Amino acid sequence: MDADPLKGLAQSFFAAIQGFLAAPWAAAENDFIYEKTRGQRPRDFYQRSKFSFALQRVAAEDATVHQIMSEVTHLVKPSSTLRDPQIASRVTALMAASA
Repeated sequence: MDADPLKGLAQSFFAAIQGFLAAPWAAAENDFIYEKTRGQRPRDFYQRSKFSFALQRVAAEDATVHQIMSEVTHLVKPSSTLRDPQIASRVTALMAASA
């Protein structure tokens, strides 16, 4: 029997939550919409912003997508859930139609 039953717990825990940690940081990135915000914008910031705005429009019309967005916001599901092919195809189609 191992003398330390918690040995390795932190490593397993932090590995398991990596997908959930992106959501809070993604929310902070929205500050870069304002030109006077200091800091380095991510290289793909504008593309991600367009995707985010289109995703919100899809969610406004689709209760299932709205629920998934809420679950991601509240860290119930990882942000990768929003890149599901069925959701992403609708979002990119809306982006293309808006271009």
